[in-house]
Amino acid sequence: MTYLYKISKPENVTNSTPILFTMHGVGSNYHDLTMIPGEGEKDFVQIDVQGDRPYGSGFTYYVPDFSRQSEEEVINGTLKDLDTFFDETVKKEKLSVQQPRFFLGFSQGAILSLSYSLLYPEKSNGAVILSGRLPDYVAAEAAKKTILDKQPSFFIGHGQFDPLFSLDVSRATKAFLESKGLEAAYHEYPTAHGVIASEVTDIRNWLQVQFKQ
Repeated sequence: MTYLYKISKPENVTNSTPILFTMHGVGSNYHDLTMIPGEGEKDFVQIDVQGDRPYGSGFTYYVPDFSRQSEEEVINGTLKDLDTFFDETVKKEKLSVQQPRFFLGFSQGAILSLSYSLLYPEKSNGAVILSGRLPDYVAAEAAKKTILDKQPSFFIGHGQFDPLFSLDVSRATKAFLESKGLEAAYHEYPTAHGVIASEVTDIRNWLQVQFKQ
């Protein structure tokens, strides 16, 4: 399984240069989140990943239909494909496995970024979770995992009027992460299922702090 992607990187890349993978929502594409982490020349590698399944006017990483397969089977299968893709892309682009990896996702991309960081914590330094949710099975599996010396950190951004995932869902995610001793910067914004300018500013500030650690 492979995914289309586009990449931008600074002129000089070292083993400490962060890599940021972005994952869009259902029916969108790899252009959707490009500008959120920053504009102009960046001091980190950014890889925008496009879902591999056509959906509506765009793409999706998995079809959100759990009538034939359970949510766990569908999402775990996608996470395994993405894990292979992340590793292969790092190698293909002549990047280093020592470079810190971060993730930024919106809606379905947020579900995947959060789930991947919790189920593959050794491969994630942090994730930006925008208008997403934490699947119950992921929470159950993550609760069993051993605490690592280096734990991923999280930024959670959610619209106060989101009709798809309620604030209760997002607040529960924050509570779970904190119960695991994980850093969770939590923000609510006066919007629906989307991202607004003040949120983008907060995301960029958070990422820059994380990238320097």
